Amino acid sequence: MAVTKMGYIMMEQKGFGLRLMDEIQNEGIVHNEGVAKIEAVTERNFVSYTSFFQHPAGTIDDPDARWIETLFQSIDLAKYPDTLDLMINSPGGSPTAAEKIILTCRKYAKSFRVIVPQTAMSAATMVAMGADKIVMTETAEIGPIDPQMIQKLSNGQEIIRPAAAYVDAYRDLVNRMQESITSGKPPHPYVELLRKIDPTWIQVCLKARQLAKKIVHDCLSQHMLHGKAETEIDAIVKNFLTEGEEFSHGRAIRAEKVKNFGLDVEVLATGSDLWKLVWELHERCQRHVQSAGLAKYFVARSGGINVRVQPLQIS
Repeated sequence: MAVTKMGYIMMEQKGFGLRLMDEIQNEGIVHNEGVAKIEAVTERNFVSYTSFFQHPAGTIDDPDARWIETLFQSIDLAKYPDTLDLMINSPGGSPTAAEKIILTCRKYAKSFRVIVPQTAMSAATMVAMGADKIVMTETAEIGPIDPQMIQKLSNGQEIIRPAAAYVDAYRDLVNRMQESITSGKPPHPYVELLRKIDPTWIQVCLKARQLAKKIVHDCLSQHMLHGKAETEIDAIVKNFLTEGEEFSHGRAIRAEKVKNFGLDVEVLATGSDLWKLVWELHERCQRHVQSAGLAKYFVARSGGINVRVQPLQIS
């Protein structure tokens, strides 16, 4: 450490030995420098959002937009004016939280892209659809926009399932009960199961699906697909809903299919210079959340934010 004539403190650069230890230990400074390397290639501001999929608080939630904005406040966005790339790897979560992330990012940039290095499902797919363009690696995947619902059981355990799963199960029981009554069979087994289901929760799930549909439709019509016919946008939104209804909520939708659905997608060729930088940062961030037991990790060129615990609420 040295002191200049003006009295300001300047830190000496780390030597080879200390830098090597940073690399081995996957220190935050390595992540910051990884972001800076990506920005040097794209000439765009860059922020990364990494979730630990196995962590109970790893889903997209309302405070996420605030964490992202905190990073915006800590970097000089004027270095790459009016631009922002958000790299996201997340299993999804709350539709309203996804909308807040989109609105926050757009408040700070006129040109907004979402980069998907590996997986952005459910509400994370919604965030991607709120961008001007989606950038994906060749093996990256997004998914159906059916929201992930977090339900607390009577024993205190929290489970995460797609909204459609709850709605479909409820409708199936109702149909089986009605069929039993019509055919003269005892409906009691289905009646007993229906009594264990809170109808209010089913309404919450239905409203969450409707909200997800509206948010995505509004974002596409205002940004990525601005000027397109309403019927064309409706068809695209329907594709991202029915993909989960007809097959599986976790089914991968890769770049070629995303293009066929009508979204603006750029594919990073495996082995390209930018792909190498994006993939290295993604891998380092994934290992960081896993080794540290974090729920989420946000990082920019100036620093990062570790999130260990976060309240889970559905309203």
